[in-house]
Amino acid sequence: MTHSKPTVMVALAAALWGTTGTVAYLLSESVSALAVGATTMGVGGLVLALIAGRRALRLWTVSSLRVLLLIGGVAVAIYPLAFYTGMSLAGVAVGNIVALATGPLVGAVLEWRLERDPPGRTWWWALLVGFIGVVALASGEREFTTADPNLWPLGLGLALLAGVAYGTFSYCLSRIIRTEVAPTIATGAMFGAGSLPLLLVAGVHWLGGDTGLGGSELAALELDSVLGLSYLVAGPMVLSYLLYGKGLVHLSSSVVLVIALVEPAVATLLAVAVVGERFGPIGIVGLLAVTSAVVLAGRAKTMR
Repeated sequence: MTHSKPTVMVALAAALWGTTGTVAYLLSESVSALAVGATTMGVGGLVLALIAGRRALRLWTVSSLRVLLLIGGVAVAIYPLAFYTGMSLAGVAVGNIVALATGPLVGAVLEWRLERDPPGRTWWWALLVGFIGVVALASGEREFTTADPNLWPLGLGLALLAGVAYGTFSYCLSRIIRTEVAPTIATGAMFGAGSLPLLLVAGVHWLGGDTGLGGSELAALELDSVLGLSYLVAGPMVLSYLLYGKGLVHLSSSVVLVIALVEPAVATLLAVAVVGERFGPIGIVGLLAVTSAVVLAGRAKTMR
């Protein structure tokens, strides 16, 4: 494969991820952010595990990979709970931006410290430009966003936690794939493990554990909500992570994480066009900077 093809794969996956905030917002009247995160990534992780089949289970018998699978699985379980809840409190655009901007730094630090593989000069330029874009987007006015004015700091903290989890499972997945494990198998093994606690959280929610409705919330789901949840499972979850895993075969996790900054750009555009959030000239500069960072990251060094 050429260098450009895996870059496009990751960018497409990130673009699909960028739609999650708007879809979750549209579902928010009938489904809580916590339930959306637990359900979509729980069911999606189970689907990825089923696609991989028994080969995913056999991967857990490899002692040299078990720690990476365990750490990655825990990060997978943390990510959607922190991401969707943080996004509901900090705003669709800012929640995406903060979470996805943290991931590249975490991935690069893990590569640097654990593998003694410092990122190349082009990557640092990409990160700098992307960071400038993130700061520009996040520093805009919040009066015209979906942010909760009272719980905005908590939402920001949860978005940061989501970014740490995202960078961590991306690094672990990259390490496993680079041991000549097929991306589908590695993704199924890790996300299948992470789906178990998420399915438990989702089950508690839908059966009335946090609402006291004894399942009436599940029965009252409208068709639009079912379609929205189905889209989040099939697109931003299953298809995206299959593409993401294939991209990790040819690109280091730090490069992939910077390319994935296309997600907050897409999320911001949808937040403006669909949700009605508004950003001034500084926000527009931020969008252009994030896009430039993706282009630069696509020219950064591969892991091999």
